[in-house]
Amino acid sequence: MNKNAVDFDYEKEFSIAKSLGFSILLISLEELLEGNTDKALSKINAVESHESALYRGWMMKPKNYEDFYNGLQKKNIFLVNNPDAYKNGHWFPNSYEKIKDYTPYSNWIHIENMKNDFDQIYRNLSEFGSKPIIIKDYVKSRKHEWNESFFIPNASDRNHATTVIKNFINRQGEHLNEGIVLREFVNLEKISIHSKSRMPLSKEYRLFYYQKQFLFQFDYWEDIHYDDEKPDLTIFNHLAQNMESNFFTMDIGKTDSGEWIIIEIGDGQVSGLPIDSDILGFYTSIKELKG
Repeated sequence: MNKNAVDFDYEKEFSIAKSLGFSILLISLEELLEGNTDKALSKINAVESHESALYRGWMMKPKNYEDFYNGLQKKNIFLVNNPDAYKNGHWFPNSYEKIKDYTPYSNWIHIENMKNDFDQIYRNLSEFGSKPIIIKDYVKSRKHEWNESFFIPNASDRNHATTVIKNFINRQGEHLNEGIVLREFVNLEKISIHSKSRMPLSKEYRLFYYQKQFLFQFDYWEDIHYDDEKPDLTIFNHLAQNMESNFFTMDIGKTDSGEWIIIEIGDGQVSGLPIDSDILGFYTSIKELKG
């Protein structure tokens, strides 16, 4: 909330990027989310020649990002992803066709089509038969409320499914992103249990891609022990060439049958890094790829 200082959660990234010679500029996210783009970017001066920029910070809705992008463009500064590219990483349905052969079957309903009844939701549920599924919106899930607002053991059990879906929608409230997504649940290789929510923690990794090139790999979960096995990234690096984004993440996981799958795609600018991970290596990789 201090407009003259970087957010506490990004201090480590800020310090490391600065130490590597990146030019660091601060925006006011609060002003941006309030629609005050000029105030949000008041600490950023226009430049004479075209400058490329990469945002690292909290998520924002695509309309806010578009205002952000256009505001910087007026100063001759161009974010790595234009507004369409941001949505391609940020909204699950926008990337699904690119990864559908390597991710669990999913369908979705835009908020405008949900209205006040569950007819369309029930039609979407029926596509899963009696399989277990999970629910999320176009961006976020409530997986730490595993049984109440995330996991549905049997898609054909309408009563239970309705309860979980209503919980999710109500708890997301005004923060519901665009609509809901239903996904077939696939068991991943479990390595631990979350100490508070008791949700299963699985063997998952977050891959970053910059200009369609593999950039860096992070363990998805913090404070748990991963073994030495690393995934073969050949197919994921190939799929990355088809993504309509210049900077994105690909979260992957290993199923209990030994297959590596894609969990989801995210915009690289708003995808978090584990605090105790190799952030120096991450920013060094960006610097090296930028040349």
